This record gives sequence, C-alpha cells and structure tokens, in this order.
Amino acid sequence: MFRRPRPTFDVRVIAVTPLTPALVRLTFAGPTLDTLLIEHPTQWVKLDLPEGHSRAYTIRHHRPAEREVDIDVVLHGNGPLARWAEVVRPGDAARLAGPRGRRPSFEGAGHALLAADESALPAALTILEDLPPSVPAALFVEVGEATGSALPLPERAGLTVHWLTRDPELPKGRTLADTLLATDVPADTTAWLAGEAHAVATVRRHLLTDWALPRERVHSKGYWKHGEADHKE
Repeated sequence: MFRRPRPTFDVRVIAVTPLTPALVRLTFAGPTLDTLLIEHPTQWVKLDLPEGHSRAYTIRHHRPAEREVDIDVVLHGNGPLARWAEVVRPGDAARLAGPRGRRPSFEGAGHALLAADESALPAALTILEDLPPSVPAALFVEVGEATGSALPLPERAGLTVHWLTRDPELPKGRTLADTLLATDVPADTTAWLAGEAHAVATVRRHLLTDWALPRERVHSKGYWKHGEADHKE
C-alpha cells in the first residue's frame, strides 16, 4: 500500500536559540505553514536540506497565525543534520514534509510514564503538555551533562522529573534503561518510551513481562540505533 504524498513547505530559518549544550531550537517561517495540520503530540516532519540530506524531527511548537514552527535538534555531531544545525544562520533555506506520526493514547491512564533521551525529549514534552492535569506523570530523561542539560519545564501538579546523567563509559541509553528496570511502576500506568532502539526495546519488554502492563498501554519508538546512520522503525 502506498502512503499519501506528504505536503511540503518551503521555509527559512528565522531564529537559532540554544536551549542546552546538546540541544538547539530552530525556528522556521514559510508562506504556507498556516496550512500545516498538527493534530496531536509527537507528530513529526522530515526536515530536508538543499544538499539532499533529510531526517525526521518532532514539531515542538506550531504557530499557524505567524506561519512558524519550532524544531529542537540534538547537536551530537554524528550526522549531516546535526552538523548543519551547528552552523545554520537565519535566512538559510530548507523544506519540511509532513506531518506524520500516530497519536499515543493515554485515555484512561491513572499514571503516565515518559522516558526519553535528548533526541526524544521534544516529543516527550509535547505529550506532557497535552496530558490531562489530573493524570500524575513521571518523566525520565537521559542527558549527557550534569549541568545545563535540564530544560525548564512548565509547572504541573503530580509531575516528577528525573534527569539522568549518562555515564560516559556506557553506551547511550544504558543509564535510562538501567534506571527504569529498577523503578516501581504503578499498575494503572500508560508508558511512552523513545530514544536508542535497544534501550527502548529493553524497557518495553520489562514493562510488558515484569510489570504485566497491557500492550496497548506501552507506546515505544526507537528514534535511533547504535551503528546505524539513519535508523527507521
């Protein structure tokens, strides 16, 4: 079955805002961005560069009236989009295609568990901002530095946040996985996990088997994978 073609939007960078040592916010403007249809959290677009490189990124904010979007990019230095994000300037051209992405359902959740690394943090925050205020939530984020990596979060009753500093001697994702394997999970939890593919699969298996959470209440996505330049899951 063929997918419907993704709408495309010619855009230019209008602002580059460092958020942490590992994360930069790129603000794009385009004459047709008011027609970009963002319907739910975690939706993403392909960011295409004139040189031909492209990667998928979560839409962090969409301001239709201003014809603007924000995309947060990890500055890990290992790929063409990260290298571009380190040197991009206002006025540089790009193209967005999309959106794509399924809605993670938290209907009926008594507790929300969100787990991410830097690559998945923007998507996790879109979920957090969309959750009903009555649902308590726990956010676990693996980051590379002990200071300067924790983004300010909106105040929310019942929210606990765990910034996990990555052990440089361990593979990325291991600190997040090991922490969650040792964390108690309420029986009425709905979970969303994203980041390094092996770490995500490990935690998903743990929630399904050791905690016996129903499959429909465990949403997971491997955003990237060790040893793969452009992992797709």
